[in-house]
Amino acid sequence: MSPVIIILCILSAVLATTMLFAKSPITSALCLLGVLIMTAAIYGLIGEHMIATLQLVVYAGAIMVLFIFSIMLLNLTDSENEYRKKPLVFVTAMALGLSIFGFLAYAIKEHFGTHSAEKNMGMFSPEVIAELGGNSKVLSHALFSQFYVSFEVISLALLVAVVGAVVLAKRKID
Repeated sequence: MSPVIIILCILSAVLATTMLFAKSPITSALCLLGVLIMTAAIYGLIGEHMIATLQLVVYAGAIMVLFIFSIMLLNLTDSENEYRKKPLVFVTAMALGLSIFGFLAYAIKEHFGTHSAEKNMGMFSPEVIAELGGNSKVLSHALFSQFYVSFEVISLALLVAVVGAVVLAKRKID
């Protein structure tokens, strides 16, 4: 297994843990966004580029906009941001974030630089995709056969998260 994938898994676990224990709903939503982006990066590194794109567009894009819009609409923040109270926390977080971003950029560049383009395509070369009927037919076949359970589990987890957020927000408003 690639060390980049291991690092992405560790970062995803750290973000998920931070999401669970964060006091601010915006912090939790941004950590969830980080988990979704890390998941898309893992899909991209294992050669599932279409699933990675769908993960970014549907979940990290549309669903997170809905989450953050709901949080802002409910106005759940009642305190000032931590980085305004403690500038050392802000500087440390920025330095850590930039170093992680730099390391990931370097690792991904090295990962894709050492492999040929044919190895990164997986089992679907352009000829195989054309033979099977085109991109949308191949995608729909893969999504509704090989990845159906994974796709539905992620959808169910997001539904549970939305219901939980509404219940917690309702409790704070009452």
